[in-house]
Amino acid sequence: MSRCRSKGQGPRGFAVAFCLTSLAFALGCSETKTDPPANPGPFKSLEVVANAPQAFSAPRAGVPLADGSVAFIATLEGQPSDAISESGKRVAVLLQPPGKAEISTLYSGDLLANPLDIALSVDERTLYIADPAAGQDGLGALLTLDVTGGEPSIVLEGFRPRAVTIADQGEVYFSGSSDENNEPGVFLLSGGSATAVFTGPPLVDPSGIAIRKDGTLLVADTRLFDGETELVSEAGIVRISEGQVNIWASGFATGYPAGIALTLDEQTLIISGEGPDRSDSVYLVDTNAPTAPPGVVTASFSAYQDSSAGLKRARSSNTFIWASLAADGGTVYRIVAN
Repeated sequence: MSRCRSKGQGPRGFAVAFCLTSLAFALGCSETKTDPPANPGPFKSLEVVANAPQAFSAPRAGVPLADGSVAFIATLEGQPSDAISESGKRVAVLLQPPGKAEISTLYSGDLLANPLDIALSVDERTLYIADPAAGQDGLGALLTLDVTGGEPSIVLEGFRPRAVTIADQGEVYFSGSSDENNEPGVFLLSGGSATAVFTGPPLVDPSGIAIRKDGTLLVADTRLFDGETELVSEAGIVRISEGQVNIWASGFATGYPAGIALTLDEQTLIISGEGPDRSDSVYLVDTNAPTAPPGVVTASFSAYQDSSAGLKRARSSNTFIWASLAADGGTVYRIVAN
């Protein structure tokens, strides 16, 4: 996965950012229970849910399932060479059951090329996967996969989907690029096609999407454009509501894939981010004051750089799944927010 982004900071930068807390906890493999952090700060808990370098690496994104399991996208390790193909046998959708159960593979095969994000349907029976390089022509695809595994179905080809999120009423939104002119944008899945919700500036490299109850979309972008002459920030959040678009928050760096999710009360937007030195961090933005400096959570994972990845919330609780591409060989975390 390439991460081509400007190194400059935004106009607000990190000089005004503050640290809510520093979380210390031991990282362990998926078979090892980790001690809870001594001071979880803004979170009730933050723990490792999956870490098994002998089985997988570079987890891109994950999502919590109804039974406490976690489905996530990662690179398979320990595979015999004859089982790996360039078309996707090395990339998989994996399942970490609750407790100490062994990680299993829900799917690994030719229909996946470079999946970046995963979401769960409203009935919690189907996984949606965004893969910007899948499809017959390599122009991307949205796929669905039963939570019990099997063969995925391609529900949309094209548009280079980078992230996918499902609204409470079942609408499927994804970020990507329009097929007509390759403009970056956010789209709504409609049958086997897609309609544009918004395309063009300030979007440059749209990724994670959070949906408010009133239908407003918050979209993470690794770079933002002022619509006229220049990039105005290394990263930020774009608000899209009833055809109106504005830069809602900026002045920080996101991970890639750029994961974001709202708490149930919509008072806080949690962002998979990076510090000024590229160290992995979690940002907390007050939705009532989005231009104020965000809170910053750092922990043992902050020893790693350029590794923050996807972040998703459970459908009915403040349980979040966050992926680090590199922490201890690649780690999936469970966050429970206050």
